[in-house]
Order: sequence, then structure tokens, then C-alpha cells
Amino acid sequence: MKTKKIVADSMPLALKMVRQQLGENAIIVNTRTVKKGGVFGLFAKQKFEVTAYSIEKESPSVDPKFSLEIKDKPEKPLPNINKYESKTEGEEGKPSGFHKNPQGLYNYYSKTTGGSEKTEAQTPIKSSEAERKISSSSKSFENEGPLLDELLQMKKMMMTFMMNGQQEDALPAGMSKWITRLKKQGVEEEVVSEIINRILLKYESIVDLSEDIMEKELLTIITGMIEKKLPVSNMIHERTRMINVIGPTGVGKTTSIAKLATEQVLKQKRRVAMITTDVYRIAAVEQLKTYAGILNVPVEVVRTADELGTALKKLEHYDLIYMDTTGRNYKEVEYRESINQFLNHPLESDNYLVLSMTTKFEDMEILLNEFLESPIQKLILTKFDETSSYGSILNIAYKYPYQLSYITNGQSVPEDITTVDATMLARYLLGKEK
Repeated sequence: MKTKKIVADSMPLALKMVRQQLGENAIIVNTRTVKKGGVFGLFAKQKFEVTAYSIEKESPSVDPKFSLEIKDKPEKPLPNINKYESKTEGEEGKPSGFHKNPQGLYNYYSKTTGGSEKTEAQTPIKSSEAERKISSSSKSFENEGPLLDELLQMKKMMMTFMMNGQQEDALPAGMSKWITRLKKQGVEEEVVSEIINRILLKYESIVDLSEDIMEKELLTIITGMIEKKLPVSNMIHERTRMINVIGPTGVGKTTSIAKLATEQVLKQKRRVAMITTDVYRIAAVEQLKTYAGILNVPVEVVRTADELGTALKKLEHYDLIYMDTTGRNYKEVEYRESINQFLNHPLESDNYLVLSMTTKFEDMEILLNEFLESPIQKLILTKFDETSSYGSILNIAYKYPYQLSYITNGQSVPEDITTVDATMLARYLLGKEK
């Protein structure tokens, strides 16, 4: 048995080289993309690696217990991959047809799982008739599962090739439109690829999917991804005594606290108190005191973790305490450590990280990563009304374990806050809501 790893600039070229070097009976066992070249890991080019093996033709040695009658059958000709390519090659011997016509390459792969129709593209990795007979009797050969997985991976690889290569125009029109839309919304490449792969898992070919069907599938998939990160309920448990609100400067922590506290005072009839540790901004203290005065609830100002203990003792007879923490640069370790000191109290609590929708996702990630090991479980996303880009919500839902609890969409207290509606957000992402 001969085994080889072939690395080429494109999948069609790799398959062609496999056929040339290992013969017509070559069997593909693995494909993947790799990075080659570059300097210190930079400027490396994407290549396609195919692992394949071939068995030299010889009289099959069959165990007597199988008692199979094996007859020679003419080999089915290998697929003429070149018919999808240009007959001319580039300066370095690279086939140029797929580069010029990636839609042809996509069609080539999209047909490889075309139901009962036996396409030419399936031939290189099919077993011979004799091998199938032996497999069915001894159950010692691989079944068709790995073959189907292999074909699916090739389809995914082709889709990734066209997406990464700025080849949206080569995709089916119904899909290209939505890929462009999601990218403009700030949805990361990794998340877009996951969405497309889920569609590929459902449909053997996406070439003929109508725009309406594609839109429906995208709405379903995006809604499902967001729903997985919604809390079972936003109702505050009766054992919860504190709501701690953390976030950088200017994201709307104080206003969010006022909105949440108003709902508890007016609708849930709870006795509410407030604490602020944000003594670095005088306006922040005065703002919270203003809201507290309207609700007729007490406010305690604390500067250290020791003072927090004293304030909690003073407010122990209240049902629920909201703590507004200092807005600082949490990229700095010292500030994160100081926040953790304020969160280290004996009362059962819910901890919310507040992020502004007007913040770039790259900056959001810094905070999300830094607080992964903290007791923060939930997110409040503010300033929804001040942006027209909603991709960061989907990125967070896909990449992080936090629960998406609330969205604020204005300055009015307490009206402009709502729980997260996954279907609504999916519609915003796809431009169906404005």
C-alpha cells in the first residue's frame, strides 16, 4: 500500500496530482487546509493537503469462509476533472480554470452528494465491487459513513475557499447576498462559515435554493444561535439580594440600574436600596442619587471593600440592593482586581457586565475575555438605538458563555429596556427590521 500527502494550491489540482502519483485506484482518506511559506508565520499562503493511499493490483486473497465469487469488471473511467478547468495553465503550472471560474468548481463539488445519481466526481473514492462484497460479508471494511463525511468536508472546503478568496460573486446569488449582508453587519468570518456549514448539512446542494428559502434558513439558524444564550428567565430569584453592575466608563451602567430598579419598586413591590462605588466621577454619584430620590430609595457611597461591608450591614433589611461599580479601563489588571474585591461579598447576587452596542467588537472581546474567570454571568447591551450594526450580538452568542439578558434602546427610565428577543435580533441582522 502506498500512502502520500499531496499539497497543492487548489483542491482540483491536489486531486489531479493524487491521480497522477497514486493511480486510478487512489482512495482519499483526509483533506484539510494548511498554511505554507511566509516569514515567522506571516504572509503564509493557504494550501490544500490531501492524504490518499492506493493498493497495487493483485489477485485478491479471500478468506475461504467468505466463499465469494469475484469477477473482474472493467474499471469505470476516472472523472475528467479537466473539463471543469481551463485547458491552459498559469506561468507556474497551476491550473487557471477554477481560479477564473470558481462557480464551476463549486458546481463540481455540490453535485458529489446528488442522491442516487452516480456522478463522475464520486468515482475516485468508491470501492470496487469485490471490495463491497467482502465488506458486506466480513464487516471489516469501512462503511459509507466516512465517504459521506469526506464529501461534506469537501463541500465545506469549497465554500470556505470562495468566501475567503473574496469570491462572493462566485457563490449562488441567494447566498452571496446574505454573506455580504452579515459581513457588513460585523459578523465574524468564523460565525458566517458556521451558518453556511449548517445550511450545507441540511441540503445536498445549495445552488438551486431560492432567495426566500435561504432567508428562511438564515433566520432560523441565527435565531437558534441567539436563543441558546438567553437565560431561562430574567425574573430575579427571591434568594437574590444584590444586583452588581460592572462595565467601562460611559456605557450606561447607572441608567440601566435605574431602569431595572424602577421595575422592582413599582411592579414587584420590593424594598430596594442602591450602592455606588463610582466616586471617581461626581456626576455619576449625583445621577444615581437623582434616580434614587425619584424612587424614594436610599443610596450608600462606598470607596473600599471594607466600607462595602459596613454599607451592606446598614441595608440588610432591604429586599434587593443594586450596586453601581466604578467605570474604569478594565484592560488594566489592577482595576479588574479591585472590582473582584467588591464582588466578593457573602450575599447571593446576580452580576451583569454592561457593553455598549456602539463599541467595536474587537474592543468588546477584550472585556469579555478578561472577565471569563470572574463571577459575571450575564450581559446588558446598551445603546441599541444608536447603532445600525448588530453583528456583535451574534458573535458574542457564538463565542462566549455569557447570557444575553437585557437590551436598552434609549434614555427614558424605565421604558427603554427590554429582554432579548432572538427572532427580532435575527431580523435586524438580515435587514428585515429597522
